[in-house]
Amino acid sequence: MPGKTYLLRIINAAWNEELFFKIADHKMRVVEVDASYLKPFDTDTILVAPCQTTIALLTAHFTTGRYRIVASPFMDSSVEVDSRTATSVLHYTGMLPSTSTTLVDPPPRNATQIARKLMQSLRRLNSIKYPCTVPIKVDHSLLFTVSLGLNKCATCANGYHVIADINNVTFDMPKILLLNAHFFNISGVFADDFPRNPPVSYDYTGSVGHVEYSP
Repeated sequence: MPGKTYLLRIINAAWNEELFFKIADHKMRVVEVDASYLKPFDTDTILVAPCQTTIALLTAHFTTGRYRIVASPFMDSSVEVDSRTATSVLHYTGMLPSTSTTLVDPPPRNATQIARKLMQSLRRLNSIKYPCTVPIKVDHSLLFTVSLGLNKCATCANGYHVIADINNVTFDMPKILLLNAHFFNISGVFADDFPRNPPVSYDYTGSVGHVEYSP
């Protein structure tokens, strides 16, 4: 409806891919990410991390028309991702059936500058009602390294498949759903022995090649 403002709740349900979200000829005002209020900023593109929720306000400033919506992956490394683009259409009430759709190009898959600008725009609201209070005392110091690697796989393309780990711990599919275990207070599902630091120290921001580690 022209002139009205709509609240968009944008959720990235992808397994391990950051996604760009864009609407042709429209800007959005980002106001919240993962239940935290932000200092509002306007943008024509939103970047949403896996399992992340972004709240944005969209004002319908045209009187009529159809406008393409696109969601596309962001990956600035050589790791292969699903490069398909999801599309939909924003259409105004009362438009004619013959109205053509205004198209929009998604950002390039490796649009690092766009992603960096969006990340740098995320700021706390820091108002009198919502002050930005930063903890001074640190109770626990944690260092998590997120790594990608290749494991040999005879049945996979090129003989390898991509694996990911945090502090040399890979994901193990639980036999009991984690949310069920939390809700029903099921013991033996959660543990507090996750490593607080990576087992091997190396240049965490540079290219280090292959690092051997045997527990």
